[in-house]
Formats: sequence, structure tokens, C-alpha cells
Amino acid sequence: MADSYTERILQAVVAALDGAGKPAGLTVNRSRRQSIEKNQLPMISVYPIREEAQPATENARRSPVMERNLRVQVKCRIAGDDKANDPIRKWAVQSVMADPSLGGLALGITEESTDWDADDATDADYSVAAIDFLVRYTTSRYDLEKKT
Repeated sequence: MADSYTERILQAVVAALDGAGKPAGLTVNRSRRQSIEKNQLPMISVYPIREEAQPATENARRSPVMERNLRVQVKCRIAGDDKANDPIRKWAVQSVMADPSLGGLALGITEESTDWDADDATDADYSVAAIDFLVRYTTSRYDLEKKT
């Protein structure tokens, strides 16, 4: 079975962050849960948060197209404090927004918010900047693998 359209969008976000020009030593993964040690930082994790769907036309019962809004979180972790995280966060936003269509997969992307946090419960004290992006796209009402 082919990947869903949602999964292809997530893979495109990972590719945008894991391509040429990324900061030295940065690892990028497609994982919600990741045990972290200091030698793995800096790290960016990409995963879905929520997806909302609605018929794309006014006649909801007959619409063959669904408009979808996928909330994607890009979690930037770096050893140190929030100030140390700022360059990675800035670079991540620029990389994801460089092609708002994600190679033709999306209708558009909006940066929604950033939540800052820290974790000192592991071997590495690190800053976390979790950036939420909203990705708009359409699929067939009957097939999540098919773009319309």
C-alpha cells in the first residue's frame, strides 16, 4: 500500500530540513518520541499533531474533494538555552517555508506558533522550540492516497 498523502507531506518537510545547507551536526528525524543524549544534539523531530478535514464544496454530501489542514510540529532541540536554539529555529522556519507548496504537495503552509520548553531530565540539558505549521492540501474524499 502506498503512503497516505499526509505521510508524503511529512516526508517532504523532513526532506526540506535534512537537505543541503543544514547546520553542522544537525540530525533530522520523523519521530514523535526520541530518547536523547547530548551527543545527538542539535536535533529536529517532525511529526503530525492534528488534521482537520472538510468537504471542499458547498454541497458537502456530494463533494468528491476534501480540503485538509494538517498541523505539523517541527521540534528543535539544542544543548543550551533558548538563545542558543534561536538560530536553529530560524533556519528551520526558513527551510520549511522556502517552498510553500512542498514540491506541489500542498496548497500552502502557514507558520502558526512556537512553544519553548527545556528538558534537564536526561543526560543533556537542552532547549526546545516546537514550531507548529499548518499545511493546507486536498485529497479525494474516498482515497487518502490520491491528490485532487
